[in-house]
Amino acid sequence: MDSCSTSDHRLGKDSPSSKLLYAKDIPSYREWVERYYNDIRDMPAISDQDMNAMLAEESRLHTTEFNTNCALHELYQYAVKYNEQLTVTLEEDEFSQKQRLAFKLEQVHSIMSAE
Repeated sequence: MDSCSTSDHRLGKDSPSSKLLYAKDIPSYREWVERYYNDIRDMPAISDQDMNAMLAEESRLHTTEFNTNCALHELYQYAVKYNEQLTVTLEEDEFSQKQRLAFKLEQVHSIMSAE
């Protein structure tokens, strides 16, 4: 976890033994993490069409492993928990405004609360 952190952690006599044990390795792990994210950033962007095709293929490959209703329920629980933040963000985002996503989220809440 310290390898993914952007701040340096000061170690002392009260530090957990796991942190003390791996303290000398953290700088090299941090370099790996930075390189990983830099590589992702530097990758060429893919088109929406390619992304949709890849996601459709992955979905097809795993249809028997995935419970859609369960996943939708988990997403809905998340949406309820963070409803205010989601709504504000959707109302501020230009793409979301064009797609009327805040209104659609409100409709989902209405439908789900009616059951």
